Amino acid sequence: MKNLFIALFGAALAITFTATAQAEEKTLEGVMSCEKCNLKTAEACADALKVGDTLYALEENGKRKTSEHVCSGEAKAKVTGKVEERDGKKFIVVSKIEKSE
Repeated sequence: MKNLFIALFGAALAITFTATAQAEEKTLEGVMSCEKCNLKTAEACADALKVGDTLYALEENGKRKTSEHVCSGEAKAKVTGKVEERDGKKFIVVSKIEKSE
């Protein structure tokens, strides 16, 4: 009986973890710019996407400076990825960026 309880508990935990790990990707459209050079909100160059009044920090392959980095300006962009919140800040873990200049 004890082994059955442990097995059921483990299965429930695994299902919960799997559902959390597979968050859906979303596509957001906004203005992409550099958090250091343009927005003055960071100490190092890092990309952000502003959608309305919400600012999303972008992260691609574990880096905050993406392959489509916009330094001292702005670019309209569509960003696809998983939206997360860490330490009160919104992030998009990027899978695709489409800029339109």
